[in-house]
Amino acid sequence: MPVGNWLVLLVALAVVGLDVSMTAPWTGLPVFLGMLLVVLAVAERMRQLVAERRASAAGGWLGGVLWFEGGLLVALVGFVIARGLVVWHMFNPDGVDPAGRVAAAQTYDMVFTALAGLAGGLVIAPERTGRALLHMAQRPALLLAGSFAAMIFVGSLLLTLPLSVTRFGHVSYVDSLFTMASAVCVTGLTVNDVPTTYTLFGQAVILAGIQLGGIGIMTIAALALTFSRNTSLQSQLRYAAMLDARTLTDLRQIVVGIIAGTFLIEAVGAAALYFLLVGDPRLGESSALWMAVFHAVSAFCNAGFALFPGNLSGFVGDLGVQTVIMGLIVLGGLGFPVLMELVRTGWRRLVRVVRKQAPMPPRLSLTARVVLSTTLILIAFGTAAILLLEVGGALAPAAEVGPGGRALAALFASVNTRTSGFNTVDLAAMKDATLLLMCALMFIGGSPASTAGGIKTTTAAVVFATLRGELRGREPELGGRAIAPEALRKAIAVTAMSLGIVMTVILLLTLTEDQPFIRLTLEAVSAFATVGLSAGVTGSLTVAGKLIITATMFLGRVGPFTIALAVAAGGGGAQRYRLAREDLPVG
Repeated sequence: MPVGNWLVLLVALAVVGLDVSMTAPWTGLPVFLGMLLVVLAVAERMRQLVAERRASAAGGWLGGVLWFEGGLLVALVGFVIARGLVVWHMFNPDGVDPAGRVAAAQTYDMVFTALAGLAGGLVIAPERTGRALLHMAQRPALLLAGSFAAMIFVGSLLLTLPLSVTRFGHVSYVDSLFTMASAVCVTGLTVNDVPTTYTLFGQAVILAGIQLGGIGIMTIAALALTFSRNTSLQSQLRYAAMLDARTLTDLRQIVVGIIAGTFLIEAVGAAALYFLLVGDPRLGESSALWMAVFHAVSAFCNAGFALFPGNLSGFVGDLGVQTVIMGLIVLGGLGFPVLMELVRTGWRRLVRVVRKQAPMPPRLSLTARVVLSTTLILIAFGTAAILLLEVGGALAPAAEVGPGGRALAALFASVNTRTSGFNTVDLAAMKDATLLLMCALMFIGGSPASTAGGIKTTTAAVVFATLRGELRGREPELGGRAIAPEALRKAIAVTAMSLGIVMTVILLLTLTEDQPFIRLTLEAVSAFATVGLSAGVTGSLTVAGKLIITATMFLGRVGPFTIALAVAAGGGGAQRYRLAREDLPVG
């Protein structure tokens, strides 16, 4: 390995060893100079890679490595500047938050060291790294997990910088990682109060994570592939199959429609919220436009992040704001294919009203009918159950705002189990029975190809239809159609894997946290289903608990999709034999 690579690794280790052991103003200057030396070494190696690429006309794998190494170089420069800012503040004390500066310095040292080690290790075998990146890009399931992880990683670095936090005391990489995972996985769980912890830049980073996570990096990747001339036909067909497109032209239309439709719905929601919030004293000094845009995106993407104290508890009696928020949540949870089908069918019906000779629009597909009916049933059932269980409990304060306050609060709570983490009432005041009911609703979640999490409404409908069919001794059916065996296998796989993950997370949380069991259960289900509802547990999580919930949110956002893709891919090969069948007692 070249001397420069050893220099990157050794100096980085010396940096963290020196400053973490004795953080002080006098250690800051040599640490800052050591960081600069590391950056220069990485920059020199990048220059060598560029020269090698030009000389050998290497393939796409080296280009991927250069992009990766360039991103690491930018991150290293950012943390050098952040560490220099801490040094400057230590030599110019103002008597405010000295402990926060020390903690921030140690955080920046450790993060910088990790990045430098990654950069140094990357250049040891650039060809192997480049081919691994190409392998991931050609497989949607791998790209899904890798892209979400990359967005979380980049966002967590940005949230750790001084530009993102209101004071040095809020610098914590674990908290930044948790918050960014919650944003990208559109969950909404937070360990810190977002409006007081993060600056406008930090809030914008969170919003960007919500938007990218809500639209789905796979959609963005598919869009890039359809317009790329350097992508293999096989890769494009894989993404087309992933988004249920029959041709590459259909794939381009679908992804463009998804992105355009997302921005259009969010723009309409933001405009409605702006007119409802402008001049509202509850905004304080915040911009009505920024608050409207942030909450519209957060609602449609089913993220549940709010910039108001106590989430949306101050709007418990505000019918207008709650109606807009609920509308965006439901639309985001229906799924892009269903939304596009509803738009097409609605337009054709409108044309037929105007022109009687126009052809009759076709009936909604089975998927759309199952999604709409299941969503409606779950919302209605949840509203009635929450109202019945909490009419004299957690919903009691909602009655003070006027008639129908309890019903509106129950409806809002039920809709947010679709899966968005907004709340207008205190979940910590709810009965255990209510929290258990909400866990069941959150576990089901939204619909396929939507911004919501959970096992999805169609999965729950297939499982229910199978159970009903077994009890009746008939073939499972939905909407007058028999359920395909492939759909049943996928539903069983997703449900079983999801239950296993949730049970494992609950077990781990009971070992690391000292909280009531039902609240830990709610936290685990909320994280896996990317809901964001909490009974006051999130802020008191230990470091181990935060990392467990972070991993759970990631698995919840990626896992069910990956399982479904794996099952679908596994069924592509023709089985050349059939084993002898034998009965087995069950139940």
